[in-house]
Amino acid sequence: MTDAMVRATIDPATPVTAGSVGTWRLRFEAGSQGWPAGTVLRVGTDTDTDWGVIQFDDPAAAEYATVDAPGGVDVAARTLGVKGFQVEIGDRGLVAGEAISVTLGDTSGGSPGSRAQTFRESRRVFRVTVDPAGQGEPVVLDASPTITVVGGEPVRLVVVAPSEVPPGEPFRVLVKAEDAWGNASDGYRGTLALSAESIALDEVTVTMSDANAGACWVQGATALVPGVHTITVTDEAAGLVGESNPVCVVEHLGEWRLHWADPHGGQLVDREKFADFFAHARDVAGIQFAGFQRNADVLDKQDLQVQQDVELQFHQPGEFIAIPGYEWSGKTWDGGHHNVYFRRHHQPIHRNAPAETPESVDETTELHHVRDLYAHYRGQDVIITPHVGGEHSDLKHHDPTLEPGVEIVSSHGAFEWMRRDALARGYRLGFLGGSDSYTGRPGDDRPGHQIRRYSKAGLTGIYCRGVTLEDFFEAMRARRVYATTGARIVAKVEADGHLMGSQFSTAEIPEVSVAVAGTASLESVELFRDEQRLARWDEAPAGDPGRIRVLWQGSSRQTSYSGVVWDGTITVVGGRITGTETLRFDSPRSHVVEATETSIRFHAWGCGYRMGLELDIEGDESTRVEVSVATRVLTCPAYGGFGSSQPRRISLAPAERARLTARLGELGESTRTLDLGVRDRQIEIGLAPVHGPRQAALVFRDEDPRAGLNPYWVRVVQVDQEMAWTSPVWVDWVAPL
Repeated sequence: MTDAMVRATIDPATPVTAGSVGTWRLRFEAGSQGWPAGTVLRVGTDTDTDWGVIQFDDPAAAEYATVDAPGGVDVAARTLGVKGFQVEIGDRGLVAGEAISVTLGDTSGGSPGSRAQTFRESRRVFRVTVDPAGQGEPVVLDASPTITVVGGEPVRLVVVAPSEVPPGEPFRVLVKAEDAWGNASDGYRGTLALSAESIALDEVTVTMSDANAGACWVQGATALVPGVHTITVTDEAAGLVGESNPVCVVEHLGEWRLHWADPHGGQLVDREKFADFFAHARDVAGIQFAGFQRNADVLDKQDLQVQQDVELQFHQPGEFIAIPGYEWSGKTWDGGHHNVYFRRHHQPIHRNAPAETPESVDETTELHHVRDLYAHYRGQDVIITPHVGGEHSDLKHHDPTLEPGVEIVSSHGAFEWMRRDALARGYRLGFLGGSDSYTGRPGDDRPGHQIRRYSKAGLTGIYCRGVTLEDFFEAMRARRVYATTGARIVAKVEADGHLMGSQFSTAEIPEVSVAVAGTASLESVELFRDEQRLARWDEAPAGDPGRIRVLWQGSSRQTSYSGVVWDGTITVVGGRITGTETLRFDSPRSHVVEATETSIRFHAWGCGYRMGLELDIEGDESTRVEVSVATRVLTCPAYGGFGSSQPRRISLAPAERARLTARLGELGESTRTLDLGVRDRQIEIGLAPVHGPRQAALVFRDEDPRAGLNPYWVRVVQVDQEMAWTSPVWVDWVAPL
């Protein structure tokens, strides 16, 4: 559409700091044709933004918006979901040259302003459409207003290093400064000092520049001796220190080396940002494999062509691989969402029936059930993985020739019920982690204020020969993968020398060995066979008698968008609180509401994973700790048709209310747990574990294996509540006659 209809601008148009609060004025000038009465102006965006949702009713509250129009022009305004708004022009209309303005974050009535989205973006679009006279034929403005969103002031330093290297082999490390929202800090210009024991560094000082935009690769690191080492980076002037993930220096690496992947990196709408997506995965997240999984029913031919061209552009064997693929996004009753990966570039795709859009992009390419998807791709160079996203996968449908793994953790949350379901059905599926990000930050996404995201991104550890597309496919099909909550925890489980993902037969008593190197102190390392815990690391830390921990966990239901909101109070009777620390408050919606010497009030959003608070307590054995909570669960009612179709709205429903108490003297003996009965929801009071070893090893002989398949797998929990789940080793035990 040309300026004949409308000219739109934004003021100020200068770069915006992610998560900052401000005021922006959008101006819409009628073009030479003017606007007839009843014209509807709509403004949205192409990303799943967490920009504050505007409101028109409370001038003193956040996100207040006002509309200014020429004299005699009446307007009506309303929000459009959580991403936009519309303005309808009254009886007079506008003549050429007249304009209306919408002020986002109008502070004149006492509002603090509007909160910008929390993720950085090179081109945040305020997408404008005009429907002349409200005839239902909207026209998209060619030149919609845009701004750039940049990372804010750094609050932490991050070092990303290879997880496994041999002595003497040079490697590079990624150093970055992150803001409070997990973005690289674009304006960071600090000087960094790198140091390490048993790792030689060619560069020990790095000065960041404009070109780095908060993150840069540093060449010339070399491990000197075997062991588990880390690299520290310090900005003395800013008072910031960061430590790398564990670098396991192994004399003989063997056939496979541990790399990191976000197979389900997410998606973007604007094709001009596809290259930024993969550049972030490679140069900001520092991972080796990333998949762009766009919902197939909205992926038109031009978008697909650009995506596939960009995937090939970022095909850099030995360094980084953009995994070709897409997301088949059928409804759960049609099998649910599944990621599809190709071992060749520029492959045709087969879409699901319209789910995100009312009409088909291309009916000739549609497959209407996951069974049809399996039938079409069976026998081809294709991998398919189920997950919990906009619609969760129904695991009663499974093709073992195509599906080697299931995603159990992402920015949607942690879904151990998917793991349990896969094992209960006897499937041989490895465990995967990803981001399923809409913010363009594969590999290290954060949930921001989105109501549909409750967790930071997960990751997949993948043992492969090298960094090629063929290596990715071989390792995935062999299930040499494991899921983490985003921390680069090194985990390895073997049975009789067979690595995770393997299946083998034996008549001998299986011996399972486990090795873990954490990014923080370890709390537990547990070995399971199916759901039965067989062994636990025997050096797990003891509790600190002067520090208690309150944890809560669980999800609202066994489906998508299943977060839980926890409003609670921790009260200390006969003692006082001298310090407080949060655990896994991933969402900025989670926060301590009020803290005194005797009580803490909290508000927290989570899904599946354990989160909580640690409190330093001055008291004695009789000091009592009381925890009371009121929960609300995320629901997803449908309002279209007969309540089964679009549009859908996420809402909150009241759920369990509970109270749990314990005395410090009792907590020295055991942890108090209250099961809330649904989807692993529970509360726990115990002593906070003392921070201790970051490495663990255990060996277990299963003296009572079952005849047939025995899936042995490991769950790792760190004291910071970061977790890892290894894929099983399937031991087919042949019972003696």
